[in-house]
Amino acid sequence: MGTIACVAVEPAPEVNPHYLDHVIRVSESRPVEACEDIVSRNGIKLLAKGAQINDKVRERLLMHKLQKPLEDCLQVTQGVMPESFGPIGQALFEQHSLLKTLCAHDLYPSAPTTLATLKLSIPVQSLLTVYAEYQSDRLRHTAGVAMLALALARRLLPGEADRHRMLALAGLLHDVGELYIDPAYMRPGTPLGPPEWRHVASHPIVGERVLRNMQGAGKEIASAVLHHHERLDGFGYPRGVQGAALPLNGQILAAAEWLMALIENSMTPMTRASVATRLIPGEFSREITEAIAAAAQDDNLSNAAMADPMPLESAIPRVIGIASTLERFREARPWIDERIAIARPGLRAVLEAGLQRLLRIQTAFSSTGLDTHDPDALVASLVEQRDTELQIELMTVVGELEWRLRELERESLLRAGLLPAEESAVMRELIGKLKGDA
Repeated sequence: MGTIACVAVEPAPEVNPHYLDHVIRVSESRPVEACEDIVSRNGIKLLAKGAQINDKVRERLLMHKLQKPLEDCLQVTQGVMPESFGPIGQALFEQHSLLKTLCAHDLYPSAPTTLATLKLSIPVQSLLTVYAEYQSDRLRHTAGVAMLALALARRLLPGEADRHRMLALAGLLHDVGELYIDPAYMRPGTPLGPPEWRHVASHPIVGERVLRNMQGAGKEIASAVLHHHERLDGFGYPRGVQGAALPLNGQILAAAEWLMALIENSMTPMTRASVATRLIPGEFSREITEAIAAAAQDDNLSNAAMADPMPLESAIPRVIGIASTLERFREARPWIDERIAIARPGLRAVLEAGLQRLLRIQTAFSSTGLDTHDPDALVASLVEQRDTELQIELMTVVGELEWRLRELERESLLRAGLLPAEESAVMRELIGKLKGDA
């Protein structure tokens, strides 16, 4: 699939201005100080131990390369304490009964209790504090990911308590790379073209580089963070690794992050998870999907208890839209095969990956029975059955297929953006054909 270049500024030895701006913002509400001398690469002492980090020293820090990463030299007073994750975890359990069910385990302390007893080094605690101030709601997200990573590790790696806690800490830290990305790209709802998305998609790489030598973090946590958006079938990011190249720790953290996003954003998260793994199998290992299913089987929150789903009639134009895209794919298939045959390795890899994903979406669409030539009649027959569970599943399938097509476009454009201009133009032409652009 190719690798997404890390376009964000390296966190060390240069000082990343976006990260420093977040630190300075924190310094407006609580003391931030140097926990050791901050020294430039050529030996100049820029700040002595105990010096305050605030807007007055910003330019001095940005002017120099440092002997040690700035992250390792800071201490935030009154920062995030491990104990705070206990109440956060309990609040998440009260809000999301499925999360509580997934994290339940008879042989271990509760997930919130385990989070509350994690040991945080000064650099890790300070980094988490800066991240919490950057987006306060994200601390709840990271706590949820941490608890799910812990729960999956307990099921897949029984008895490995140290590894369980390591993955929980990786869950807390998985998105710290966002601190190094231009905040303009991180605002919810901001439209992102391929160049901007490339910045955002580099955050696992940046997070890995920040954490791998940090006291209290280290290479195992850094590796898990690097892989938390990867997928076994190679269609993740930032590196598009697949199969054995994706470590189990990374798989666990990726599955935890995916699950938490479903829990936060879907009225029927387990239906969505079931549909996703059925339609596009192979993103997660059989062991992980079975562990999720086993943990969820005790959940007594049925889909019928949810809010009424959207009327099935609203699915008709959406089904027609999916069918039209896949029909254009069938028509473009000879053109795609010709381009693959003559392409250089870089373009060929992107074209072949896109082709395989389109074929899987096509197969998934056919398997649902939605590719009928008379969607109105299909929906009418489903309405007559008055089956709320079936209705919810159908709308979930339609939404998932739409998301997969959007994801395919985004990922293909992102990877094409790393190719020479004439090869990138081939991918844009293909996407134009699929979208029916003139």
